[in-house]
Amino acid sequence: MKHLLLLYPTFFCAAQVACAQSIRFEKDSLAQVFAKARQQNKPVFVLLAMPPAPANLPDALKKSRNTSGLNTPAVVSALNKGFLSRELAFGSRESAALVQQYKVSQWPTYLYFNPDGSLLYRRSGNANAGQRYLQDLEAFQQAQADPANLSRLQEEFEKGNRSPEFLRRYVAKRRQLGQLVETTLLEAYVEALPVKALDQGAEVLFILENGPVLGSKAQQLTRLNMKVYDSLYRTLPLAQRVAINRTIITNTMAQAIATKDRALATKAADFSRASWNTNHQRGMAAYESNMLQFYRSTKDTAAYLRSAVSFYERTYYNLPADSVKKALAVMQASRQEQAANRQRLVQAAGKPPRMPSDSSGRVTTMARAVGTGGASAFFLQELNNGAWSIYQTGTRNSQYLLRAMQWSKRTVDLDPTSHHYDTLAHLLYRLRLFSEAEAMQRQAVAVARREKAATGMYEQELQKIQKRTL
Repeated sequence: MKHLLLLYPTFFCAAQVACAQSIRFEKDSLAQVFAKARQQNKPVFVLLAMPPAPANLPDALKKSRNTSGLNTPAVVSALNKGFLSRELAFGSRESAALVQQYKVSQWPTYLYFNPDGSLLYRRSGNANAGQRYLQDLEAFQQAQADPANLSRLQEEFEKGNRSPEFLRRYVAKRRQLGQLVETTLLEAYVEALPVKALDQGAEVLFILENGPVLGSKAQQLTRLNMKVYDSLYRTLPLAQRVAINRTIITNTMAQAIATKDRALATKAADFSRASWNTNHQRGMAAYESNMLQFYRSTKDTAAYLRSAVSFYERTYYNLPADSVKKALAVMQASRQEQAANRQRLVQAAGKPPRMPSDSSGRVTTMARAVGTGGASAFFLQELNNGAWSIYQTGTRNSQYLLRAMQWSKRTVDLDPTSHHYDTLAHLLYRLRLFSEAEAMQRQAVAVARREKAATGMYEQELQKIQKRTL
């Protein structure tokens, strides 16, 4: 099983399922909901829900998690009367698609769409006051009435408006709402600019911040005046340069995947590697990670398996002993810190004045997805995820499965957690080592109980192993 690391900076998590008791959530697919919205000329409210609550979450935090202003009568009434609403479970296929499309990194996230499917407003984080959600609904209504909302800008673009001022507003609006700025739009913008505009650092920066695809006309024109370009990269803060590079890589890889263009994917991977010019090892890891993403997304299983085995062996499995020792120390310190934070949250639960709040004093909570923070710091998590990814390809090739099993076994030896045992059990089953798989899955259940974590999923998998139906 793949393990997702989540950081909960305020509470352990936030309200999720309680709102389903009152808000009328549609049961149809999201595509069907949008089709119905167009027919009825109704806006759409989408709730990207939090991950399930951990079984060992203290009762005080569970109570806080299930308290949300979204459930107040005024908010529920407004949503039921004026919107078609849809809740998407964390990790579901439809949720994952929206997470990627709208660059979601915090949960819960609320998306407000026009009847034509254009995103007009978004907000993340749970609030305990209904007033916050009423203000969100008002902001959405204002966006609907705004002659420069995304829906109207998109309509203008499709009608052929190509003035630089209009295109800049359209690009900025898409970026503001966390949407990909397509190559065609950014290309149209740079083509509408007078050449002298590219001598201005602010104009070049605007183009770069919107992630021009590598090799595109927009990307090439940012380098038309190399003095301006070099000056920007010398003077911009590191965090801003990193964000620009990340957006360029993300947009380039998205286009490569959409068009199954391996050469373009390689460009993105090379660019990613070059951004680590002072750290060759991290640069190579970045290159390979991007190519693995391309192979996986384009369903090139053969290339993925060949590359994944080499990558995970070298980057995570064959770490030097001193790096392993340091990584385990970091992991232990991180867990101790999380336990201490959890205890502080338990003590603070039920005391709103001590909870972080936004500028208006409303208590807000959210969860964020966070990166792994380096090759060694979380190498066991990455090794487990690598083993699980091999299993998920569906391969029956024993050579690849045996390598993944070795990675998984190492995670169990160094950190015997329930999800590590679960991964090992699945790989053993795929290798037709049924009794060994059953033993490891029993361990997953037992360890989950000791961890005070949910056991239902592990028990279901155990039953499938016993019945040979996994």
